[in-house]
Amino acid sequence: MKRFEGKTILITGGVGGLGSAQARCFAEEGGSVLINYLDVGSFAQDAAALCRELSDTCGGSHKAYAADITSEDEVNAMVEQIIQDFGHIDVLVNNAGISANSMSWKYPESMWQKVIGVNLTGAFHCTRAVLAHMKDRQYGRIINISSVVGITGSVGTVAYGASKAALIGMTKVVAREIAQKGITINCVAPGYIDAGIMSDVPDAYRQSSVIPGIPMGHLGEAADIAKAVAFLASDDAKYIIGTVLAVDGGFSM
Repeated sequence: MKRFEGKTILITGGVGGLGSAQARCFAEEGGSVLINYLDVGSFAQDAAALCRELSDTCGGSHKAYAADITSEDEVNAMVEQIIQDFGHIDVLVNNAGISANSMSWKYPESMWQKVIGVNLTGAFHCTRAVLAHMKDRQYGRIINISSVVGITGSVGTVAYGASKAALIGMTKVVAREIAQKGITINCVAPGYIDAGIMSDVPDAYRQSSVIPGIPMGHLGEAADIAKAVAFLASDDAKYIIGTVLAVDGGFSM
């Protein structure tokens, strides 16, 4: 039996590089993948195409759900609709995230609010919405996607770094609250991965400033993060709670 047969997995920001890799990993192991996306640009088409790909290659039932995770009402409506459609939510991956860089003394208030809103408040909305449901079932897995930047810091990333560090703190608090309720919550902290936000970084900068700081000497792959997330979501990790798993090629050690 595959590890996620009969399980439903909600992935926020599921059409991005890291999110889509997680979706494929869960679907390959028998899960029903629920792709959350923000209904702007081509995300609706991208989410629908990903769901079709998962069904074609892995079988099973997969569905996309539009919701702005910074909106409490939209998150609650999405979770209610998923429960109507699938009956339960077994796994939540708080994967959605954005970044905007500037030195702290020049960082715009509007951008601070936007980054914190998606990366931290959005994760809180989703966590709170699924917890009541998971508590009733006495089962659930929540994985927050933090970042190595939330552990070590990085110049010019004041809002991103603050939000990712705060995700670690939120994880530890919620872990203590739910430790005896059949639910686990953990963090994966990606290092510099050749997907997602790093896709926009010029190669020359990667070679001169990023890769020399990675002990293993190269960027990670989206699949490295997906496999770590799947492990923490599986029953193989049933005695792991409130931890931070750094997948960073040694960057934060």
